[in-house]
Amino acid sequence: MEELWDLYEIEKFLDELDKKILTLRELKQKGQLVNPQELEILELKAQKIKEELFNNLHPYHRVQLSRHPKRPVFEDLINNVFEDFYELFGDRMGYNDFSIVGGLAKLNEYPVFILGHSKGKNTQDRIKRNYGMPNPEGFYKAIRVMEVANNFRTPLITVVDTPGAYPGDVAEQRGQFIAIAKAISKLFDLDIPVISLILSEGGSGGALALNVANFVVMLENAWYSVISPEGAASILYRDSSKAPLAAKQLKITSYDLLSLNIIDEIIKEPLQGAHKDLNYTFDNIKHTLIYYLKKALKLDNPKEHRFEKYRNIGIFDNLIKI
Repeated sequence: MEELWDLYEIEKFLDELDKKILTLRELKQKGQLVNPQELEILELKAQKIKEELFNNLHPYHRVQLSRHPKRPVFEDLINNVFEDFYELFGDRMGYNDFSIVGGLAKLNEYPVFILGHSKGKNTQDRIKRNYGMPNPEGFYKAIRVMEVANNFRTPLITVVDTPGAYPGDVAEQRGQFIAIAKAISKLFDLDIPVISLILSEGGSGGALALNVANFVVMLENAWYSVISPEGAASILYRDSSKAPLAAKQLKITSYDLLSLNIIDEIIKEPLQGAHKDLNYTFDNIKHTLIYYLKKALKLDNPKEHRFEKYRNIGIFDNLIKI
């Protein structure tokens, strides 16, 4: 098994290097004595390390970046990509799952409904939102938002960011698989355009429940798979430490999925990940969503377009000779 460099240790080292460079620049601006050669050497060293490591990321490094504690979440998009958000609460059956958030908003001048997994911004909020893992009630809440969007003939934008649907036994007893299936079915049945953004993690049915769309775009360091690398390694190899190997075999990165025609476009991130330049990330997300929204609004029959899109994904090869 190949040896991977430690993403977080390298990031810590680079942060310290950047701080040292910034200090030297500030001293230079104040007219204090600074060795210009030392500053130039440090700048070149930092840039070389960043380019060599982050331009050739292993799939599991992308998984780690997708889980970075400073990575933007759905709430950040609500505040920085969309405007005038009006949230809808509850599933109309007595429950409100905080791991799913949806409502009406504006994307530039375009009215849209947005719907996404909500992980939260701090420990208390993450516990409240179950770390973005919906219970069945969350998917029924999502279905409600889908239906309202359809009734108002307003495009729907979904944001995927979940390790998966909540796997607890109580959730299973309440019909987790049925709720996911109904959400998928509802997305196929909508008459409106649907655009999906895979923001960070796209785990299993919990992700697919919000990811049947006319156009699917994905951040560069996000992942999307039937199972997490750790889960696959535990099942296939009885060893979760082999997650990097599983990540490579599963073909879960944005580049893998683009080559398989599962997604339509990769949204570029800053060299060290989305959290390193949030404004750059938000601008790229906004421009990409606007582009595909305009494209989706020109579709004569969005429902039929979605059917055709998913019919054409994958290849069946019968190797049995009769």
